[in-house]
Amino acid sequence: MSTADWQQPGGGTPQGGGPPGTMGWPSWVKMAILLLILAALAWVLLLVAQYCRTKEPLSNLPGVPPPVAGLFGESAEYIGSLDGVARPLGVALGEDGRIYVTESAGDRMVRVFDGDGKEVASFAPPNVEVFARVPLYVAVSPEGEVYVSDRPNRAVYIFSADGKYVSTFDHKGVAAEDWQPLGLAFDDDGNLYVTDVTEKKHRVLVFNPSGELRVQFGSEGKEDGQFWFPNGIGVDERGRIYVADGDNGRVQAFDGEGNLLFVIPRGYAKGDLSMPRGLALDGDGHLLVADTSAHTVKVYDISGDQPDFIRDIGTSGIGEGEFRFPNGVALADGKIYVTDRENGRVQIWSY
Repeated sequence: MSTADWQQPGGGTPQGGGPPGTMGWPSWVKMAILLLILAALAWVLLLVAQYCRTKEPLSNLPGVPPPVAGLFGESAEYIGSLDGVARPLGVALGEDGRIYVTESAGDRMVRVFDGDGKEVASFAPPNVEVFARVPLYVAVSPEGEVYVSDRPNRAVYIFSADGKYVSTFDHKGVAAEDWQPLGLAFDDDGNLYVTDVTEKKHRVLVFNPSGELRVQFGSEGKEDGQFWFPNGIGVDERGRIYVADGDNGRVQAFDGEGNLLFVIPRGYAKGDLSMPRGLALDGDGHLLVADTSAHTVKVYDISGDQPDFIRDIGTSGIGEGEFRFPNGVALADGKIYVTDRENGRVQIWSY
């Protein structure tokens, strides 16, 4: 075919030198599209240059808005473990960097490690035989005292930071026979949040710093707002309460008065849960949930009114970075601590 066969009248080539599909568009539209493409390329090049200069994650660089920053988020990285803990369940961190771990087998102690992973102490309540105690979850108050739940003994024990027994929590407004505490958490004002699995009650109890019952909500059941063996509990900076509704396979979020806000459901879709136990919040809009039967820790963005699933941390197994029934989770100073129950250790991840 000669050149003349495809030339248009007047000797020119086909009109419009823009991308396919833009022929016939006004020239100002083509110019606007070109400018937008060039601006996007310039922004990407600027981010690359900033990263090369600062080595900061892209999500930390100026000019990256939160929705885009999430797309660049880096996965957590396994960095080590605290080994030799007998079926650990709960984990909490003190302001001084100490790591408190409850073990549900062996000597059934609360084991204490320093920030370098060296065991520095262990403790248990006085006058309670080994076979009679089961330390479950642990939380550190704003004053640095260590609270430990023991469901079989219907008690929350209080210890000093170095493990000296202080007292048993006086739960005013709740009869002793109606008290089987499990999950524990504090807010910045010193209010204590407890999940209670007393038969046919299964609820959340909130106590003020004096031990007086301030709020309670929930009942045993499978409907929204009800619980079936609630475990871990946490409070975010907006006062929203998150409850790992373990045997219902979901996390429920409530406002400060116990009104349901949203549910992260049980299911098979990406981000759905199987059997959540412990949970933790980082103060920057992230919720971490130890999904025991899925052998992973799930991470959600909760900065908005509804949660968005981000990623899984860890997989099933016995190797480094693998879990067998993770139960508790805590985080601070860029590290995540996960009790890896059947592997007998606490895994440490960076984030």
